Amino acid sequence: MTSILQKLILIASPFFILSCISEQIGPEVDCVTSPVEITIDQLVDANCGASDGSFLVIADGGIGPYTFSSDFKTNSDGSFTQLASGNYAISVTDSVGCASEIDVTIKNKGGVNLDEIVTTDSGCGTSQGSIDVTASGGVEPYSYSLDGGSAQASNTFAGLSHGSYDVVVEDATGCETTQSVNILSGISYQNSIKSIIENNCAISGCHNGSVSPDLRSFSSIQSNSDRIKARTANGSMPRGRTLTQTQIDQIACWVDDGAPNN
Repeated sequence: MTSILQKLILIASPFFILSCISEQIGPEVDCVTSPVEITIDQLVDANCGASDGSFLVIADGGIGPYTFSSDFKTNSDGSFTQLASGNYAISVTDSVGCASEIDVTIKNKGGVNLDEIVTTDSGCGTSQGSIDVTASGGVEPYSYSLDGGSAQASNTFAGLSHGSYDVVVEDATGCETTQSVNILSGISYQNSIKSIIENNCAISGCHNGSVSPDLRSFSSIQSNSDRIKARTANGSMPRGRTLTQTQIDQIACWVDDGAPNN
């Protein structure tokens, strides 16, 4: 008869096997040392008013297969077609989650094009942002509009708050081009956010390594930034302490800017 000890060994065996398999899995891939590299090929500009532009995204490095994404399409071959003039943000992600991004511009053939857009930060909770547009090509004079609003002769938009805007430039023939622009608050991690986290959470608070997440490094703060924003907004963080409304707003503005190391 099978002894009780033998039965226990038989029952436990799958768990030991799974444990061994788990331990044999290779080390995590470092996206910094094994980055996904992107190049653009076969770029075709669009005729004015038509969606006949295209380009091909070629990925290398990392671990394939790759996924190619934009705000309007996701595919596995990197081919983007039927595009109007404008700027397109493309993200390429490999099979282990390493990603890289690139901006691709489709121009108007013989029409007006955006050469440069310069922005000024808005400030946190204020409307001090601005957009200055430089255009060329097509037939002057140009008209400029923001988010489908009224057209103006000036190439400058002022009094803007933090957020995303669609800039449209139209020439005298009706040919136009559009580009999305982000106005940031400009809140600095080094000058504002770092001291708030250190003095209330990472050094004097509970997230000093004894409670997860450990917020003693920028990388950890950045990866948990959405959580920090949500919990400071609802008052559940920092535990046992109270942030001022200005500090809470600064954290939210910095996170909305993309949690940069600025």
